[in-house]
Amino acid sequence: MGISTIPIMNAILSHLQHSPGSYHVPGHKMGRGLDGALGAWLSQAGRLDLTEIPGLDDLHAPEGAIREAQSLAADAFGAEETYFLVNGSTAGNLAMILTAVRPGEKILVPRNLHKSVLNGLVLAKAQPVFYHPEVHEEYGIASGVAVETVREIVQSHREAKALLIVSPTYHGICSDLKKIAEIVHEAGMMLLVDEAHGAHFAFHESLPETAMESGADMAVQSTHKTLGALTQASMLHVRGPQVDRARLRKRLQLVQSTSPSYLLLASLDVARHQMQTEGHAMMSQAIEAVKKGAGRLATSPHLNLLDENNTPGNFRVDPLKWTIGVTGLHKTGSQVYEHLHLQNRLTLELSDPQNVLAVFTYTDGDRQVDRLVKALQALEPAAKEAREHEVLLPKMLYTALEAKLLPHEAFEMDTERVPLQGAAGCCAGEMVIPYPPGIPLIVPGEVWTEELISHVQTLRDAGVRFQGVEDSRMQEVRVLPQQQKGV
Repeated sequence: MGISTIPIMNAILSHLQHSPGSYHVPGHKMGRGLDGALGAWLSQAGRLDLTEIPGLDDLHAPEGAIREAQSLAADAFGAEETYFLVNGSTAGNLAMILTAVRPGEKILVPRNLHKSVLNGLVLAKAQPVFYHPEVHEEYGIASGVAVETVREIVQSHREAKALLIVSPTYHGICSDLKKIAEIVHEAGMMLLVDEAHGAHFAFHESLPETAMESGADMAVQSTHKTLGALTQASMLHVRGPQVDRARLRKRLQLVQSTSPSYLLLASLDVARHQMQTEGHAMMSQAIEAVKKGAGRLATSPHLNLLDENNTPGNFRVDPLKWTIGVTGLHKTGSQVYEHLHLQNRLTLELSDPQNVLAVFTYTDGDRQVDRLVKALQALEPAAKEAREHEVLLPKMLYTALEAKLLPHEAFEMDTERVPLQGAAGCCAGEMVIPYPPGIPLIVPGEVWTEELISHVQTLRDAGVRFQGVEDSRMQEVRVLPQQQKGV
């Protein structure tokens, strides 16, 4: 079994070679029934959209091509075992938490957790203990987690079963996972890493170390975000003796579809193969192009590019992520994002009141970098003429809130709608999630404060979109009824 093998793709192609007759699902029958534009665009890809039939293995009990592909992926990403995920990194985060903690047990989680982690806490009926990442004041975003913060939270909650951390963050900032793993393991806990944005780290020495290299027990990666898998295709990597593998496999069956897409599975296999055979060279050209572009952007007086030199705490930063402070243009990030999208046909990953975020991958080179740099720098002449105005800049995105109830307790309770400005003192009955990046500002069971209400209003007025809430306009929010406040 060599790295040039692509087991799942080969199994599918072998099946198609024999002109098979389809008397099984899916209903479009190997693409024949795909209608109109979708059928035209998918073309031959529809023939690959198969199901668990002889020769194609079974994701939930792999013995053939899928098992071989997962083994090859484990070797490529530095894991002992790798599991393919067709329900995105969400499924991996859910499975990690359900494996690590039982109902009522404590797990240490960062305040900048993704909403899927909170959903995992609800399903596991776990008791979260929140700790806080550093806040990059200049950009108003979550930075890495200080080693001392981990040491303090672990010492204060020795009974916790695991610590979960987000590294890299959405903005590409990486914590010192190696030192954190040592602290967590000395306390007898598992280290779980939401590494959704770091699938590419394993394939170039200029990139930060992976969670597996650093000693994590489990790590989830969105292979589709920074490598060549199709959207929703991800991986869960496992290493070390602390993970109950049988328990993990059972939990994966709870959160994964019983009808996994073979297009997604094949794309994971192909993405791994591509990185092992060509990845280093492709990463090298992308990193070099982005480095040159960053140098050009550094000469721009009205733009501020986040990198390791201006990130307090000695945190590493993924060079393929550009967090660009745009307040020097006298515009909000949302305004810059919209301008680039409408006027330049350039769509960035996200915006917030202060910044825009651009994601580069192994596919990008000088042309792609140059196009973005020119579009950004073209905004600068107007900035010189712009009238100075205050851009709303929230100072603290991730604040400590009083929790009256555990998330799963609040999740089960009835709620009522109240105006946002009248929610102070009420227990939240829903998550409030600026999206992207998908990080909850408040979770069910926590108490609304005047400070948080003002912060949400600031984001709302700056054009930020919200998920998790019934009223996406953020005029009203769901809270627990008044008589439940003191529960």
